[in-house]
Amino acid sequence: MTVCGERPINQILFDHSPDPSRYKVNPMNKTSWLVVTAACVIAVSLRLMALPWINFSAMGALAILCGAVVRPAWLGLLIPLGCRVLTDCVIESRTGYGFYGSWMFDYAAYVAIFAIGRWLRPSNMRSAFGTGLIAAAAFFVISNFGVWCMPQDGGQFLYPRTFAGLATCFVNAIPFARGTFAGDVGFAVLFIGALQMLAVTSPGKDATAAKTASAEV
Repeated sequence: MTVCGERPINQILFDHSPDPSRYKVNPMNKTSWLVVTAACVIAVSLRLMALPWINFSAMGALAILCGAVVRPAWLGLLIPLGCRVLTDCVIESRTGYGFYGSWMFDYAAYVAIFAIGRWLRPSNMRSAFGTGLIAAAAFFVISNFGVWCMPQDGGQFLYPRTFAGLATCFVNAIPFARGTFAGDVGFAVLFIGALQMLAVTSPGKDATAAKTASAEV
């Protein structure tokens, strides 16, 4: 399938040339905001659903997306953190377990993932896949380090405060990491792919706004 007589869409979406500017995912235009809004709805909805796959979430992918396209940076960081706070409050009201002992490490992980998205700025599905893997690994390490070093409900530590205890914590967390990796990678590819697809099918829209936003810090 081709668009307007140009290259096939599958080649565009996986284009990894140094500067595929003709099909570049530009920050801060109407298309970007549409995808960011949809990503927020998906991320919040998934966190509030009872899913059979533990830790399957789009929150990490949302942080990647916001790091890649939302400007200014403070707003891009506020979006995923705000979605996480919202869902934690709802879960807290439902179950009393929205804010657990190591919750602040989860938030720190999203800050790190946002920074990864801002640094790497994935612009196609290939780069989104790699960024998703890095983001999931970062969340795994940071969040489980928090589980190891912070007391949980009742002030009890789940693991000994030793290197062996830390290693055991990471090993025990591996089965729960499948949902994290699947969600971060899958939704990062979906969100960035949607951005690029929309950019291809509606070329030239909001070009001036995108250039202005790209110049912002």
